[in-house]
Amino acid sequence: MDVTCSPLSQERRLESRYNGQIMEDNHAVEISIPLMHNGANLVFQNISYLIQQRKKEKQLLKNISGIFRAGRLTAILGPSGAGKSTLLNVLSGFKTQGVSGNIVINNEVIDRQRYRQLVAYTAQDVALLPNITLRESLHYAADLKLSKTITQQQKGKIVNDVIAVLGLEKCALTQAQLLSGGEKKRLSIGLELVSNPQIMFFDEPTSGLDSVASLQVISYMKDLARQGRCVVSVIHQPSSELLELFDDIYVVVDGRCMYQGSLDDLIPTFTEAGFPCPPYYNRADFVLKIASKSNQCNTDFEKLMTKSEKSVNATMSIGIQEFGSTEFLADGRGPQYPIGWWKQFSILTRRTSLGTIRNPALMGLRFFGHILFGLTIGFVFLNIGDDASKVLSNISLLIAFLMFIIFANAMTVILTFPLEMAVFVREHKSNYYSVSAYFFSKLVADFPWMITGVTAFQLIMYYLSGQLNETDRIVMFWGICVLFGWLSQVYGLIAGCLFSIEVSPFIVPASIIPALLFSGFFIRYNELMDCFKPLTLISYFRYGFEGLVQATYGHNRTELGCEEIFCYYRKTSKILEALHMEPDRYWTDVAGLSVWIVLLHIVLYFSLRLRLRMNR
Repeated sequence: MDVTCSPLSQERRLESRYNGQIMEDNHAVEISIPLMHNGANLVFQNISYLIQQRKKEKQLLKNISGIFRAGRLTAILGPSGAGKSTLLNVLSGFKTQGVSGNIVINNEVIDRQRYRQLVAYTAQDVALLPNITLRESLHYAADLKLSKTITQQQKGKIVNDVIAVLGLEKCALTQAQLLSGGEKKRLSIGLELVSNPQIMFFDEPTSGLDSVASLQVISYMKDLARQGRCVVSVIHQPSSELLELFDDIYVVVDGRCMYQGSLDDLIPTFTEAGFPCPPYYNRADFVLKIASKSNQCNTDFEKLMTKSEKSVNATMSIGIQEFGSTEFLADGRGPQYPIGWWKQFSILTRRTSLGTIRNPALMGLRFFGHILFGLTIGFVFLNIGDDASKVLSNISLLIAFLMFIIFANAMTVILTFPLEMAVFVREHKSNYYSVSAYFFSKLVADFPWMITGVTAFQLIMYYLSGQLNETDRIVMFWGICVLFGWLSQVYGLIAGCLFSIEVSPFIVPASIIPALLFSGFFIRYNELMDCFKPLTLISYFRYGFEGLVQATYGHNRTELGCEEIFCYYRKTSKILEALHMEPDRYWTDVAGLSVWIVLLHIVLYFSLRLRLRMNR
């Protein structure tokens, strides 16, 4: 952990930053992150936020107003459940449903797209891609958030500057999953800092950190504010030393503003309202103690609230033009993202591929797991493929083959995709990229690994089990396996998108069982009750199983070898007849799996949309 700078060294460090350098260990590191000469003052008026809770409306923000000024670090204080995080979610644009009111930046109502470009929001727990290093994370953020007119050399300089500003040089090559809590917090700040935002919101950036790391994080935020940005942070029970770093205080109680002003005026204002602060008492603890009495019928407290709201409204009217009734963050018509769709797609594909390669669980299960299971199942069913006396065992091998493919490809995805979903939601809301670019990049990046694993498994098992060595049959068999693996992967992505990591491992096996029952292996098609027969037409296991049977025993294959005196299934027509399968249905099965794959891709795309809507 880095050593915290003393106040004097901190001031000298700040002065050197204004001059374009950071002085560390008597060595100057030049930086080029521009100062905000024309900072952005954010004004919000009469913000209300309603949610539906058990068929009842609950108002979390109640006509709350305020001003956050450029060049000043503002702390939002308040008891638990007061609406602090909710206020930041609304002001950052992350929450839009059920919101009413006005937000103005420098006397201007800005459209949603432009607003998201000016504002950076760092949540309490920022999801990071665990296998990407700190420097790589910043590089990818720069590639996605900066304009296409900025060269790679300039982007590299910006990334180096951000690393220097936040003191992350020692861990620049460390993967995100190995970073300490304080380093992750500073990395989350850096991800937003690469685009040089004018307004920065932080939701409890010190949660989970010790006092030294907390002081470091708030000190860096103080630096950002002194460079001309408007920096606002929700802070939970700060120490006296930590509180001294803030310029302004904004106190929220029950969705209303109890105080807004400078830190120096905090205690005099409360004393004047009849709430004197004891000597040597932490001012933050004192404010929270007073705020926690909001549920009591206290006349002085209500007077303080009313006075504070009037004072805020009066302050807003001074030097700020009167703004009329406008839509909250109205949609704009300009380009939403800094770079084009194809560039987004290529960057995301590279990042996803890199993360997959470095994930031992994914690579192990998708490649070595397929090889190991292929060898195991191949030796168990050794040389039974061309033996008419072992047809039933060979058919069991085919259904086991499909079951392994779907579990190996679907389950590995649902164990990793929920975490990536959190990254996707954060980055999309921060205007990194479009849903379609992410959707196609995820499919393209994962597809080669799926094909590699399925192909290795199929070839090992095919030859060890003694299936007919004909090129066209091998290709037909491989085609069904690849289609089924593709279907399985998309199926797992849908489950990982819609459900949590605790629920999805149960949802996938439970939803697979009905399709497996109507595959034609456990009960033949003609033996089903009439009401169940249509379900075989929508069972993807039916098309996969029938396709493998057709590739193995159909396609003009006449007889099998027989090592016994008599083999009933020597003629392949009897095998298809016993399974109630029509001959020459291979391409019908391919078409059935293809339709399923197309439908699942559509469901996946709208699942991503739904996930974003659920977080609005």
